[in-house]
Amino acid sequence: MDDRQTALKEKLARLLAETAEEEVELSRADGSIVGIPHFSVVESRAHELGRALSRQVQQRQTGETAALAPRWGKCPECSTLCELTESKRPVTSIDGEFEMQELHGHCPVCRRDFFPSSGAVGV
Repeated sequence: MDDRQTALKEKLARLLAETAEEEVELSRADGSIVGIPHFSVVESRAHELGRALSRQVQQRQTGETAALAPRWGKCPECSTLCELTESKRPVTSIDGEFEMQELHGHCPVCRRDFFPSSGAVGV
């Protein structure tokens, strides 16, 4: 593992530890955990935090995928080369809803919108 990977993993571990501390403090402050909670309450709060992180990662990853993808694509109907633009749409993953950034094109010949093959952009 190179120095950059090591530094990123250490930073992530530190941020996760800080996030856990903030969640514990918040759960006491907002009254969702009072006294000695049943473990299921602790687990439920932790799981929701994990789901929120998952949605953030998915949104960031799809945004980066769209940003790195080619800006031109062939119309699936007539093969005209068309400009692709970014747009956002709500997507529901197993961890909840987030806004997915994706590319779409409009073919002036066919007068239709299309989305590049999902396999071509890693979705």
